[in-house]
Amino acid sequence: MEIRREAPTTALVNGHFLDGVQKSGNRNLSFVRSYAGFTDLGKRIVNVVLKDANGNPVKFQTAVPGEYVADSEFTDWNYSVDLSPRKEQNAAAHLSWLSSDRGILMFGDLLPIFGTSGSKISAQIILRTSKDLQINSPNIYDEVVAVGKDQRSFSETRGDTKLRFEISGNWLFSDEDVKKFADEIYGYYKNVFVSDPVKDVSIRIMRFPGDVQPGAWQANTRGGNITLVSSDMPFKTQSLQRLHEQLRHEMFHLWIPNGVNLGGNYDWFYEGFALYSSLKLALAHNRIRFEDFLDTLSRAHAIDARQADRLSLITASGNRFSGSETYIYARGMVTAFLCDLVLLSHSRGKGSVFDVLREIYTRHKYPSPRVDGSTAVISIMRKHSELIPIVDKYIDGSGGIEWESELSLAGIEYTKNGLAVMAKLSGRQKDLLNSLGYNNWQRLSQTK
Repeated sequence: MEIRREAPTTALVNGHFLDGVQKSGNRNLSFVRSYAGFTDLGKRIVNVVLKDANGNPVKFQTAVPGEYVADSEFTDWNYSVDLSPRKEQNAAAHLSWLSSDRGILMFGDLLPIFGTSGSKISAQIILRTSKDLQINSPNIYDEVVAVGKDQRSFSETRGDTKLRFEISGNWLFSDEDVKKFADEIYGYYKNVFVSDPVKDVSIRIMRFPGDVQPGAWQANTRGGNITLVSSDMPFKTQSLQRLHEQLRHEMFHLWIPNGVNLGGNYDWFYEGFALYSSLKLALAHNRIRFEDFLDTLSRAHAIDARQADRLSLITASGNRFSGSETYIYARGMVTAFLCDLVLLSHSRGKGSVFDVLREIYTRHKYPSPRVDGSTAVISIMRKHSELIPIVDKYIDGSGGIEWESELSLAGIEYTKNGLAVMAKLSGRQKDLLNSLGYNNWQRLSQTK
């Protein structure tokens, strides 16, 4: 793969099968045509040439942009990819792009698709830019490379895992802040899930290719590669808070969904429960107040309540990129909160939603066989009798969230101004509140 100075937004790709022609005899050269709601990706592919083992051209037919059918077996292919940044600014963390001085290469949308859905394909890549880079990967579709000027790299070892960082440009936070936050967050989730999802984690932080408003950001996690594309905040304290928020959410995805062999549309779970886990982590490390925790959940509940045509989480996940994304995030997070409440209450603080997350990860982490994500998650949730009504009403069902009875378990009430802690609490309610993190700031202060 080559990026030339005279054409900085174009990637030139020359490829061949390391072991000859495709073992299946498949004559298709196929590319990702849509990803994360962004379509027409096949139109970026131009100047396609196919060759056989003797170097002779192989004719092909074009079904649709990004889909080519060869007249005979081929071993080599050449093509160009137009990686000019898209007009939609939120595409910058999800798709490959190149500007005149920097960019992101995500091999999952640059290389042809071989193998079955979810299968890992090994590859050797030589990337020629201002400096050459060789990549040997057992799962090339998860690999990400940042290119351009003003990049600095450093690393941190945490146990058996190497945390690698690539940061482009200047920010109000320091490189040491990034390293500290990543180490802290990775350690927290490692305690939740018990084991490491991968041995190498790469975190890339860079600015958008064009001008955007302060505070805008998008993120994506492929395998062990986290990409944060962001603008900075006006003040350092805001910049630090936003960075911590970004890493809290994306590092969860190292374990779920990236560390488990689950398929299908179960976004309701791995996005909604990621948001809730991020909130709990923020409370645990005194990044937010308990009032902020309740306010976030109140706003999520309000989003769900405003839906005119409410869908079950299962159904909505199939429509995530067709207008249901905010709804899935909001309803999924509130559902995770309700699960946590009833699990904490039923176990008297000895069990929580993290036990469910841990069991899902432990049972379905690689190399477990691939199964449907929603089916697997719901099966584990239904093992807890106290979760069955939540599954029936809000995951399988589309009913409005009526959470008063669950809230009362922890001495929380829903007022016209949102969630609030009741004025009078029983001893058990106080214990449950503390399990949620109500007095966490006091415990942290006492340990300093």
